[in-house]
Amino acid sequence: MTAELNQQALKNAIKYFVAAAIAGSIALATDQVSFIWYPLLAVVMCMDETETRVIAASRGRMLGTVAAGVVGFVVHTVLQGWVALTVSLLILVPILRWCRWQAGLATGVVLLSMLFLVAEYSSLDWLYILNRTIDTLIGVLVAIAVSNLLWPINRLAEIYSLDLKLRQLLSKRLLNIQQLLFGTAAAPEAQVPLEGSRLIGQLSQLVNDELRSRPHGAATRKHWRQRCILWERVNHHSMQLLRLISWLPATFDGLEQGPWLNKLHQSLNTKLDVTELNSTNRRQLLKVASQANIPPLLLLAVEDELHRLISSIKSLQLASNAEISA
Repeated sequence: MTAELNQQALKNAIKYFVAAAIAGSIALATDQVSFIWYPLLAVVMCMDETETRVIAASRGRMLGTVAAGVVGFVVHTVLQGWVALTVSLLILVPILRWCRWQAGLATGVVLLSMLFLVAEYSSLDWLYILNRTIDTLIGVLVAIAVSNLLWPINRLAEIYSLDLKLRQLLSKRLLNIQQLLFGTAAAPEAQVPLEGSRLIGQLSQLVNDELRSRPHGAATRKHWRQRCILWERVNHHSMQLLRLISWLPATFDGLEQGPWLNKLHQSLNTKLDVTELNSTNRRQLLKVASQANIPPLLLLAVEDELHRLISSIKSLQLASNAEISA
């Protein structure tokens, strides 16, 4: 995992360097670009791992630049300095929120601060605002071009890869749960739940990017948004099971009568018929608790969490129906 992170960090650093070098070269070669940090600032604020996030950040950058330029010009006609900056922010923030342009808020604040706190901007006019918008547009276009040309991410392939890793990881956790219930395994490792949450976070981010880029594409047809939610539920309920099982005062064999327990570690297998996974009845559990000298409420909580886990797995199998092999 560390090697993957280092490789991704190196790629991101190269992307930033190439985009900044191109934007700076264009700014130096163009007489219209008076302030080189505008395109460079656009590169820094817009560059991201995927082109979808770059486009979203670029849209916010441009909207924030235009809105801040218009508000700054109007306020600049009557006020200057810190007072003008404060009044401009009181006007800009409600406008961006009302137009649902919150993504441009950071850009607007930075631009207004430059306009009113740098002495060389005292001669502010519409031509100046247009030039600064063009400067920003140069950085935005360079960031979009570089993100599409250097190591573009095949999101669907990454989504399927993360889905496979989650199946392998959580299948091992379910096997661990089954062994813990039978008293044949040691306590679970602390880092396993964190790894599952990390993978689900990456999967959700990629799915959101894919849905934003192609709203009617394969990610929508394959129900990936719903599958992300179900993966979160499976991860959560398996985590809760590990905690509850750690509180059991003793091991016991009574749950072997439940047919679902012997197949628990296979429940994420695409070839398994999950309709066979049924939970035991409450009377049987109370009898088992009495025989094993286990608090009935604790055992009922374990059974209830198992039922929720199995229901989430069934729903995940239904959402993944197009991917299931015979």
